[in-house]
Amino acid sequence: MKREVFVARSRFHATPDQVFDWHERPGAFERLSPPWVDVKCVERSGGIHDGSRVVLLLEKGPMRMPWVLAHKEYVKGKRFVDYQIAGPFDYWQQSHEVEEDGPAHCYLTDRVEYSLPMGLAGRIAASAFVRSELSRLFRYRHALIARDMALLKRYGQKNLKILVSGATGLVGEHLVALLNTQGHEVVRLSRRPPAGDVNAIAPAGRESGSEIFWDPLAATIESDLPGDLDAVVHLSGRNVTAGRWTVEEKQMIYQSRVKSTQYLCQLLAAMDKKPEVLVSASAIGFYGERGSEPVTEDSKAGTGFLAEVCFDWEEAAELARAAGIRLVQARIGAVLSPKAGALAKLLPVFSSGAGGKIGDGKQYFSWVSIDDVCTAIYHAIVTKEVEGPLNVVAPNCATNAEFTRALGRALFRPTLFPVPPGVLRVAFGEMADALLMASVRVLPQKLKQTGYEFQDPDLLDAIKFLIGKGAGHR
Repeated sequence: MKREVFVARSRFHATPDQVFDWHERPGAFERLSPPWVDVKCVERSGGIHDGSRVVLLLEKGPMRMPWVLAHKEYVKGKRFVDYQIAGPFDYWQQSHEVEEDGPAHCYLTDRVEYSLPMGLAGRIAASAFVRSELSRLFRYRHALIARDMALLKRYGQKNLKILVSGATGLVGEHLVALLNTQGHEVVRLSRRPPAGDVNAIAPAGRESGSEIFWDPLAATIESDLPGDLDAVVHLSGRNVTAGRWTVEEKQMIYQSRVKSTQYLCQLLAAMDKKPEVLVSASAIGFYGERGSEPVTEDSKAGTGFLAEVCFDWEEAAELARAAGIRLVQARIGAVLSPKAGALAKLLPVFSSGAGGKIGDGKQYFSWVSIDDVCTAIYHAIVTKEVEGPLNVVAPNCATNAEFTRALGRALFRPTLFPVPPGVLRVAFGEMADALLMASVRVLPQKLKQTGYEFQDPDLLDAIKFLIGKGAGHR
């Protein structure tokens, strides 16, 4: 059985203990999981100490494959090893070693030793592909660790206890993992999955007391909120692309945001010791259709269904400000991630070479990477100067035509097939005008004024990083 070896080595502006501790914290696996791969952690015990175990579920379409790993050779601050018990390889062992390089730097070396299944035939068929995927994976991982070490240096003054609602959504999952690896304690405020939901998988590694269940529409909660919260992040709300915008669907979108915010703020206002800050999600839909007009946090609300929802959503959060809590209303742009949202829906189309601009492509598309959404929220939590509306968008807004070209370039595919607006209106109804064809040129004025450093300021680089084709902005 021939074994192959892959080595990735990077130098970080951090101490060995900081890099090693990051790997030991809850959320490290989620942070290291590349966004272009469908993988869930369904069982985890013992962290990275000897004898600990991790069960992953690899998903590709309808197929699911478990991958069982265990850990050994743990040396605090220096080394740990994970190895395959059962899974897709004939043999897999990965060592992680950290070594000091002066007082403020260190090297991280990831060494993977593996054997492909099916012997010689497997090596002929997949050796080059697997090595390419490992290179892609560790380029992403080391760039992400470098980002997180920079965040630790910038914001890591003290550990916080943070309540997060909507923690199972796209932004919520990413945010919880970021906060955990930065050393903070997270309590999730969650709705119970429907009884009999066979697709629901309980995330692994949650400690007792780390989750509180509530039903915000019924205004019920199973227990009191912790009395020692430092911050609250409110992300609950029905996905606006969950279905065609019927009267009933629009009502669900509205109530899931406004009623949940009202109820949460009532709970916070009733606490003896209140958290210092509430970061409550909103959206750039607040501004409505604005053409090429640059809009900032000082701009007035627009018109239309989404603008009305966002206006009432933000008004509901004002209950927290009245209770003496610093309030930040995060007006989030179109979030780019291969896991969900616009980019996830467009990747298969553009990968096939069938992508193109919508109409004339002149409408502005205010985007933001999933990493910048979460780090901007983190910035809002720890930066006391941030208060009120906060535009969470990239600094370089793009037109639809520019976005189309960038996605085509990242995938090395032509973008020759424009989509007529009429086709989208037939397919999606009112949603098409509000989400796909509206033009809103949003500027992150307050983020810039308060010293936020963007993770992904450039559109092409952001897409490449998210799909594993680039090293990411540093």
